[in-house]
Amino acid sequence: MSYSNTNSRKKGTVMFKSRTTLGVALSIATILAPLTLNSASAATGGPRDAVITLQSPVLDQTNTSDARSNQQIADGWVAKGWFGKGLVFQVSFAPVGSTINLTYNVKDKDGKPLPFTRVNLRINKGYSEAQSIVEVDGVKTKGIDRPPFDQANVIHLTDAFGNVTFALKSLDDVSLGEPQPDSYTSIPIFSEDKLDRLHSQMLPEVNSEPADHSVISEFHYFTPKAPIVVPAASPSITLVTPKLDASNSVINASSKAKQAYAPIGGDLVVVYKVTGDDGKTAVPNKVVTLSVNGGKSTLTATTDAFGFAAFTLKNTDTKPNAAPISATAAMPTVSSAFATLSPSIVGTTPTIAEGVEFHYYRGISTSVTKSGAKFSLAVAIAGAAGKSASVSVTGAKNSTVKINSAMQVVNVPVTAGAKTVTVKIDGKSYTSKVTVK
Repeated sequence: MSYSNTNSRKKGTVMFKSRTTLGVALSIATILAPLTLNSASAATGGPRDAVITLQSPVLDQTNTSDARSNQQIADGWVAKGWFGKGLVFQVSFAPVGSTINLTYNVKDKDGKPLPFTRVNLRINKGYSEAQSIVEVDGVKTKGIDRPPFDQANVIHLTDAFGNVTFALKSLDDVSLGEPQPDSYTSIPIFSEDKLDRLHSQMLPEVNSEPADHSVISEFHYFTPKAPIVVPAASPSITLVTPKLDASNSVINASSKAKQAYAPIGGDLVVVYKVTGDDGKTAVPNKVVTLSVNGGKSTLTATTDAFGFAAFTLKNTDTKPNAAPISATAAMPTVSSAFATLSPSIVGTTPTIAEGVEFHYYRGISTSVTKSGAKFSLAVAIAGAAGKSASVSVTGAKNSTVKINSAMQVVNVPVTAGAKTVTVKIDGKSYTSKVTVK
């Protein structure tokens, strides 16, 4: 097997050169307008020690090529100091012309989600040797690897749960695909000169290669021998993102659906996986419909090559619920802002169709970044567009800001230590406690 991003890479060639902004692309599928960049280094200046994990597609030893050897290669890159510890490198397959919904979760080193954080998707990253033409948010690669430059970059913000999603579309002609492998654990098939190799390589980045604990995903595009058809008269439609458990959600006693709190005005990434009648095989190219609040509105998305349908749930409520005491506090008896989601597929009778319910509140969240010896506290204010907010932080100068968007971040220079953040909106106080270190 010939690996991309291999030992031909030299340590000194990817250090952090300045970025050049080439443009801005807009997409209704993103949380905010994505920033498009092309550069040698894709560092966003975000928090160090971010832990970035791939939520969809779910890749493991059952559907990746030569999993053990590829991970050993990744461990070698980490040992050389090129990447942060815990780097995951996985190689898998997808049909030419298909879409892959790449959904990531971002946490800090202590396991706390990093909401509203810039994540740069490095598309056909430098040294990947990628020759594929792919597209994210209308930004296309040229299929020419010119290291240390990435072929394209797109930045999205994580949602309230620290999740972010990118739709990666393959644009190459089907005739250019590699031969279809015998299985997804097989070795990619291409000639020694690599001229017939067709793959893409993705790396999400928050701060920088050495600081992040991230994942490199490489997809080899093949020409299917026959149309891929999965029997799905009784499919399973399961919620993958956000990952809701006893730490961040409760269960609706009557519907058995998971319930969670979310800031009003913020978008949420919601991803479902669809498997066929056998309960295991992914179902591609199937339209999933989300019924919102009992059918008052609907959303649709098509499953990708791995059976994942990704939605961005946009909230426009104006009357938030009271901020909960904790993420697992009982849901309001009468909610003034909520969304119940029920997935379905026309013409089928799902064996499982996991519903979910979000209750929206006005509140704040905080995160800390460090540059050299200096700290900056980011205060994310949710659900207060058009209002003024006074912000006070322990040991810092108070300020009053005009909130211009549903989710606005106020950066406050701070020193190390325990901090209490208080934001006042319309005479009501919202507080958060954070330790800067």
